[in-house]
Amino acid sequence: MDVRRLRSGRKSRFKLHRECHRKPSLVDSYCTDDENRPSSCRYSHTAFPLFSNSSDDEVILSHSSGRGSGLKVSHSAPSCRLIPLPMEDASGNFFPFFNLPLDCKLKIFSYLNPIEKGQGMSVCKEWYQVLRTPSLWCNVLLWDFPLTCVPTVRGGIHNPGDCYSCYKRRVHGFAGFLIRIRPLVRRLEFKFDISQEKDGYLSMLRNLMCHIPFREVRYMVFNWKDTPSRPFWLEEFKQCRCQDVLYSNRLRARKYIFFFEELSKHLIKIETLILPFDWSCTRNVENLTQLKTLQTLVLEKSSVFQSVPQSRLDKLLAGLPSLRQLMLEIWTPSGVGMTKYDLSSESLEFLDVSQCRGFYLRSLTMPRLKRFRVARHPWNGPMVFPARLNIPCLYDILCLGTPRLMKINDHYLKENWKNSCHGRLDEVFKSVCSCRKHKTGWMM
Repeated sequence: MDVRRLRSGRKSRFKLHRECHRKPSLVDSYCTDDENRPSSCRYSHTAFPLFSNSSDDEVILSHSSGRGSGLKVSHSAPSCRLIPLPMEDASGNFFPFFNLPLDCKLKIFSYLNPIEKGQGMSVCKEWYQVLRTPSLWCNVLLWDFPLTCVPTVRGGIHNPGDCYSCYKRRVHGFAGFLIRIRPLVRRLEFKFDISQEKDGYLSMLRNLMCHIPFREVRYMVFNWKDTPSRPFWLEEFKQCRCQDVLYSNRLRARKYIFFFEELSKHLIKIETLILPFDWSCTRNVENLTQLKTLQTLVLEKSSVFQSVPQSRLDKLLAGLPSLRQLMLEIWTPSGVGMTKYDLSSESLEFLDVSQCRGFYLRSLTMPRLKRFRVARHPWNGPMVFPARLNIPCLYDILCLGTPRLMKINDHYLKENWKNSCHGRLDEVFKSVCSCRKHKTGWMM
């Protein structure tokens, strides 16, 4: 009886093994249709609700669910790994893995991350040749490498810079491997400080762009401000002065302007773009409006208290006719003479300004808007009494300019919500609106 039960349990070709003791990875919210494995992303439902899987997952990227080339939501489930088990046929023989067709092998290897693929290439010559197939490297995460190495002890003290040196060698070695196999990249994530010339990250990306076609890239994360894996305790940071920091920020912004102008010419099919955005230069807005196929755009802050002219916001929204989801993170100075903004778009369906500081709306003209996220952050600059400010009521703005609105933050609107603001809806506006009616505090 036990033998029959044992054999019945081995009918399947593969067994799904859950790694229960593995630490949870960062929030992964998007995955492509050609590969259902999510990638690392820093967004969460508390920081950036657009990338949440908890409350707005029925809304995020629903417009592209029927086309096959778009992105879809990946629910945050425990990570799984496929472990090949020998399959026994009726005659008692085992079916080996190397007898599988090439398409089956590629499908199995597609579930591995880049590090696991690199480890698999050292198993045997056959795996080495199969794992060099360009179709396995469509999703490129340049930064996702562990910051660990064999410890180097000098005089009994561990040198922390050795781990980062090993990390840089891994990144540049991976870029050289991609240049040799020349994959057709569809997803690209770049998270490095482009102002550090000794690290060579900007030249590495330029070299990739020259040898690998970026015309099929649909999803891109372009964090050009900082390197998340760079330790802050390196010796060069300890001797850094305030003037050096300001010079480095200006140098980084100039390099970003020229490189993004070159990069935007290659992203002819881009649909989702996430990057820190510098509003101080009109040229940046012009480069961004060249991406006519853009559907989802996330613009993070590049600096604190950066003023944004109204004309550049108008130019951005008017120059992206296919844009359906927009998330803005603008920290602009507030006070008695603060600027109130008018946003107008014929295509937007999702708007998130909940991460803005000192960003107040005067009007919204968005006939297709269905989801709207907003928050009230009091830390915007000098303290000002609300009586001295004339901030329009957010309820009146939404009633006039958003006829199809269905949801504010996590609150679903009723059909007659425009007739009166009472009950739970009034409580929502008391928590997010800064007008004299809903803001009861004595200080902004």
